Amino acid sequence: MNQIVPLVFNIEELEEKAATDGLACYLLGRSYDSSENGVEQDLEKAVYWYSEGAKRRDARAIYGLGTCYYFGDGVEHDEEKAYKLFVEAYPLLLDLIEKEKEYPDRQAFSIFCLGAYYYFGFGDIKEDKRQSFELISDAACKGHIAAIYDLGANFYYTGTGTNQDLEKSEYYLQLAASYNLPRAKRKLLEYRDSYSKKNN
Repeated sequence: MNQIVPLVFNIEELEEKAATDGLACYLLGRSYDSSENGVEQDLEKAVYWYSEGAKRRDARAIYGLGTCYYFGDGVEHDEEKAYKLFVEAYPLLLDLIEKEKEYPDRQAFSIFCLGAYYYFGFGDIKEDKRQSFELISDAACKGHIAAIYDLGANFYYTGTGTNQDLEKSEYYLQLAASYNLPRAKRKLLEYRDSYSKKNN
């Protein structure tokens, strides 16, 4: 497997950039949404930062806000509002992916969002786990830590969208855990018996 260096961020630096950079708002939202980049989960802060990014018309932040309404994270569950946000973000995401071809560190986040569209069937997109796997794999190769986690915890472990491969599952989870992603550490413990049987 190719060497992947996960992208991690300093929260204070992101807050400084957030006034002018929608991606920084999205990254702050993700951090508080999913306990990434060394912060504890705080869904109210996640909604705040996604909303700030949405005001700047950042596709990823609009998508992030949509997920909050879809899952009822930090706001009241509202699938109609989530649907509208997903539909709004989708063409903007496609534009970003095209514009960011020369900036893979930024493009990774747009590709990851698009992968979630196909995983869950967000907006008007039909669920397609294989397509989702391809997109999430691309984002992971570019260093997206949540994508790295998803490859290990979901796709390779269960064989969703690809062939089951416990060796790859363990590899990606260990990589995410080595960069202090709390949920990756928990999954490694949860899956420990499966991995030990694989090695015997």
